[in-house]
Formats: sequence, C-alpha cells, structure tokens
Amino acid sequence: MVPKSIAEKGTLTIAAATYPPAVIEPADGGTPTGWDVENVRQIAAVLGLKVQIKIAPFDGIIAGLQAGRYDGATGEIYATPERTKSVTFVTNHASADALMVPADSKITTAATETDLCGRVLAASLGSAEAALAQELAGKCKSAGKGAITVKTFKSQAEVNLALRGGRVDAAVSSASQVAYVMSQTKDQFKLVELPWAPTYKTGFVLGRNSDTEKFAKAVQAATDHLIENGDLQEILDKFNAGQGLIEKAETLPSAGSN
Repeated sequence: MVPKSIAEKGTLTIAAATYPPAVIEPADGGTPTGWDVENVRQIAAVLGLKVQIKIAPFDGIIAGLQAGRYDGATGEIYATPERTKSVTFVTNHASADALMVPADSKITTAATETDLCGRVLAASLGSAEAALAQELAGKCKSAGKGAITVKTFKSQAEVNLALRGGRVDAAVSSASQVAYVMSQTKDQFKLVELPWAPTYKTGFVLGRNSDTEKFAKAVQAATDHLIENGDLQEILDKFNAGQGLIEKAETLPSAGSN
C-alpha cells in the first residue's frame, strides 16, 4: 500500500513542535519522544519505514508541509477545517482544550464562554488555542464585557514561562499538556475545565502531493491495526494517562470532499 517513492526512500522526515507529553524534547538534545512521536514511529514501522523527527516551530509546520520540506508532521495537531484545506490528517486521537492558571489564581471556573472576559490569555502562535482565545475575545466584545487580551508565543514553553512569570492570567492548551505541566511543576498550577470547548481529532499530518491519497490509505490501515491490537493504547497509557484513543482512524478530508 506504500507508494513506491516513499518505500524506496525508506525514511520519513517528520516535523514536530515541542509539546509535552505529545512531543518531548530531551534537555540534552537527545532523541525526541512522547505519545504522538511514538504513535508515528509505530505506524511507520508497520509500513516498513523509519522516521526522522525534526523539531520545528509550530507556526511553520503547515507551511513546511505545503512546501515539501517534510513528509509529515505530528504533535497533537488539531484537524481544524482551515488546516484540512491544505494538508491531510490520518486521525488516531481526540483532544480537548483546558485552561492552566497559577495555583493561587482567582480563576476557578469557566463555565461559560464569557467567564474569561477581562483576562489576559496566552497560547502558541498559529495554534487552534490561539484562534479559540481570539474567538472568546470577540464574544466578550459583543457582550459588552471586559476585553480579553490574547498574547501568542512561538512555543508552548514560552507560553508556560509567561504564565509562570505573571505576564498572563491563563494559558489555553490541550488538557493533556496542562496535566503534564502540572505533574512536572509541583503544585504551581491548576487546571480549569472548559466544558464548552470543542473536541478535536488529531493524528498523522501529511503534506499534499501525487502520493498523498495512496499513502494516507496505508497510514490509515496501519493505524487501525495498532488500535485493534492495543499498541496505540499502550503508548497513550505510558505518556498520556491513557487519554484520547479513538475507535477507528479516518482520513480528513475524506475522499471527494473539499
């Protein structure tokens, strides 16, 4: 099922932004790991391929795929309608967003979309979380409530540093990323649920070329195999508290859709 051009190359060049626990870059510059990195490695292994991970800024990954600099990308990248216009996703996971705030923050709940009006929110540049924060800012303005200030940063690490340094009131991230940071920082932060936030499918992201449709089918079949035999669940158990496995992989956009 693997296109000849990919099989002959043998190694996939995969872009990933550091985003624990999906993408963990060791401090010593060693081999990246994390649940989404290991997902991609397992999927590639089923297809008889190797993987080379290239750590890259998140906001440049989609453009890099479009330019052909990478064969694919990983790192809990949400399959949004905007992104599926230009790249192809083969899903293997589902994620939702949460809010991370300092442990002593007065923000204890965000039951409605306007509960965060008047706050300063941080998110990674180019992320779905940044778009969500901007959407909230618009709703606060329409409701005549205090303005939300959205600050974006080049990496999730910079987002977390801004929160730690008191430059923002809260950070919008995936729930698994918030849980990971909390586990590493000894009660410095707390998680505030966003019950109204959408759930997104994430997965292996492929750049578009003449081989993409065929290769996506191969990746989808390999993913379903690993879902069925429990291997992907084992990876999520190890790195992500078991969260997020879907029942069956799918290709987005589906064949014939725009």
